[in-house]
Amino acid sequence: MVLMISDADVIIIGAGLAGLSCARILQKQGIHYLLLDGAEKVGGRIRTDVVEGFQLDRGFQVLQTAYPDAKQILSYPNLKLKSFFPGAMIRYQDKFHRLADPFRDLYTAAKGLFSPIGSLKDKLLVGILRTQVAFETIEKLLQKPEVTTLQRLKTFGFSDAIIDRFFKPLYSGIFLENELSTSSRAFDFNFRMMALGDICLPAEGMEAIPRQLLTMLDPARIRLNSKVASLSENKVILASGESLTAPKIVLAVDQLQACKLLEVTVVPKMKTVITLYFTASTPPTSSPILFLNAESSGPVMNMCVPTNVCKSYAPEGKSLISCSVLKHDFVSEEMLVQKVLEQMKQWFGNQVDAWKHLRTYKINNALPAQEPPLQDVSSKPMQIGRGLYQCGDYGGIASIQTALQSGRVVGEALAQAI
Repeated sequence: MVLMISDADVIIIGAGLAGLSCARILQKQGIHYLLLDGAEKVGGRIRTDVVEGFQLDRGFQVLQTAYPDAKQILSYPNLKLKSFFPGAMIRYQDKFHRLADPFRDLYTAAKGLFSPIGSLKDKLLVGILRTQVAFETIEKLLQKPEVTTLQRLKTFGFSDAIIDRFFKPLYSGIFLENELSTSSRAFDFNFRMMALGDICLPAEGMEAIPRQLLTMLDPARIRLNSKVASLSENKVILASGESLTAPKIVLAVDQLQACKLLEVTVVPKMKTVITLYFTASTPPTSSPILFLNAESSGPVMNMCVPTNVCKSYAPEGKSLISCSVLKHDFVSEEMLVQKVLEQMKQWFGNQVDAWKHLRTYKINNALPAQEPPLQDVSSKPMQIGRGLYQCGDYGGIASIQTALQSGRVVGEALAQAI
């Protein structure tokens, strides 16, 4: 029987990436902590379900290997990362157009120079922008004048054609909005990460990331299925009625939960996305590439075949197909599945008739809105009261990096204070 610790110096509420990252620092410093979470597993929004032998991430998610804290904390070899092709396949005017990062696949990039996705000038500007953000530090990028992403691209000189046919389709899947109203700082950061690293999936699904962090912690200091109902300066009340006290409390839940526990009445704006998974005996493509929708028709904004990236995402002889949708006002799930399959049939032909729907995930609070002004406080400990700290991806540019960094920074601040 595992002994559960309740006389902790620090109580961390939330075992997502931010909470796990914070606990990791306290563990290294020998500080007594208790990590609480209301779910049956750690990971927060990063979870992977196994359905009929398929690994289904809850929403289409990836790991960008250039994230500084991920590189420092995680063991990439143990995650057995597999990479997407450094580019995208764009659906426009009933045809597919392949674009590639010229610094990694010059041949494919050269073939796409005269595609209708943008002008030759646009493609040269992409290379210039890539070089600029790659050679700037993250700190300097975050100090640049802030506008919307759309304004940033227009000011840089990009045409409406490449904005509508490349940047909007690509970043609708990253920012979960298709008007490019997100802060230019978030855009610069994400573009830098794509320039400097790979976009990957772990062999055992995205949940392998929090599971790896879990191995760095003492199991006796973790209590799952322990939902927090309320908190005060140094007291946590669980839904069961149990009361726990500690000199320091860290709130590492998502933004909506944090607002509820802090009794904040202003509800933050959150983004919603729907991911549908299908299986087929024959994949619609053999390439480990992301497909983007640059047409005005159909609900799917992007699709990919995860098994082309990581074979372990499906049983042998089967393919897993992921389709993501921003619009979420469909009358029923059946209607959504029908519309998605109709669009995919236009893309890939009659083979889609053999696809089998596995599961649909509607992620209501997938991402906080990131319109300007975007306050990035992830590099500083967020102390919101006496002995009360806060961390999470909403403390800056919403990403795995910000979750890990904000948790680490709060952990380091606590290690110095205790």
